[in-house]
Amino acid sequence: MIDWIRTGTATAELARDPQRALAVTAEEVAASPPLRNRHFALSPSALFLRRSPAQAHAARAEAYVALLDKMLTLYRSDPEVRAFFGLSAAAERLIRAGDESLDRVTVARIDGYLDLATGRLRVLENNADAPAGAVFTPRINTAVAAVHRRLGLDGGTDDAYPFRDDRGFAELLLDQARRHGTPAAAPRIAVLQPREAAGVESTELVAQLRALGATAFLADPRDLEVTGPHVCFAGRPADLCWNKVNTVLWQRLVESSPALVDGWCRALASGRFLHLNSMGSRYVAENKLALALVQDPRFADRFDAAEHALVAGLLPWSRSLRIGAGAGAGAGLPDEAEILARAPEFVLKEPYDIRGDGVLVGRSTRGDVWAEAVARGGREGFLLQEYVPPAGCPVLCEDGTTVPMAVSLDSFVWAGRFTGFGSKASTADRVNVFQGGRKVSVRVSGDLR
Repeated sequence: MIDWIRTGTATAELARDPQRALAVTAEEVAASPPLRNRHFALSPSALFLRRSPAQAHAARAEAYVALLDKMLTLYRSDPEVRAFFGLSAAAERLIRAGDESLDRVTVARIDGYLDLATGRLRVLENNADAPAGAVFTPRINTAVAAVHRRLGLDGGTDDAYPFRDDRGFAELLLDQARRHGTPAAAPRIAVLQPREAAGVESTELVAQLRALGATAFLADPRDLEVTGPHVCFAGRPADLCWNKVNTVLWQRLVESSPALVDGWCRALASGRFLHLNSMGSRYVAENKLALALVQDPRFADRFDAAEHALVAGLLPWSRSLRIGAGAGAGAGLPDEAEILARAPEFVLKEPYDIRGDGVLVGRSTRGDVWAEAVARGGREGFLLQEYVPPAGCPVLCEDGTTVPMAVSLDSFVWAGRFTGFGSKASTADRVNVFQGGRKVSVRVSGDLR
């Protein structure tokens, strides 16, 4: 999928005069609106993709999100699926409080690696609760494209999935509000963030929504008030909320309070208030075990041949470690001794995590730490996943050197339609901005003939 000719050519041109490339990049960043929550040095490097494979992947990504939607339906109707996830009573109530027809993954960022050995894009996790990058990724792409224009780099026709309109996500939220029956004149939209930790991207989104005519504001989920059919936050009514509180923090802030769970159940059941993404997306599709459910032999009859083929092509081998729900020969899970002995072949993931803190890579984890995590994962239901060696890309760094880095390739799918690509790069095993990584631009170029 990587266009190595254009990626290599661009890298060579940037490396020819790195100080000029970095200076032009700094000028574009200074002229741009904010484009990151956590500081990292934006590189003028870009990962170029070939158009035809990118288009083929876009169709697979849309089909995969449709499969996640099906999983939400199964969760409501199938007690064995519910037992597999083993969610809390509060999570169960919140999922069931909303209308089943709204239980879909409206906003998704599907994160993956291009397998170093095969070049295939492998999906590693689903970001289906509050995926970041909806505003900042287009801004990064815009800034880097401007740098390339100024430096005279040839990026090809660049007409497929440019993903440079930073207002696209705000427009999506407005469209969702109107589809739900919100008055078109000035929909009232709350962007949920803890009051003590509002992110820059959320603040920027509120400003965009206001510029587009919405009554938008930041709100803390603990300030929820429900009076009859009206849903408010600290006295401010809302027709729709974009819940930017990740599931780990949501569990701490909301699930820990029975009164808040009651209030949120009333809000979700009111019929006049739309919560994006749905609670099913947040608790089921976001859950790392979702990647195991669709591969577990015990659930094979829930999916058709096309869905099995999609899973086989996209997902690395993944299983639940939960004792009594995901363990044993029936699920195709190795025993504990084998998992310990083959640690370099696996990655261990908590069901929900933030910033990569809940991910352990066996090849870089001390043996006693790995053993303790495997034992805990059996009790609490962690995901055991095949380690996928990521492809790398040369990245021009702020000191003027070009460094080979592992890269992710992330797919944004909004309202069922593929929107564009994002990427992160790092020299560490966990390719995450909060683990020392950075974001890089992705450009889809016309295929060379």
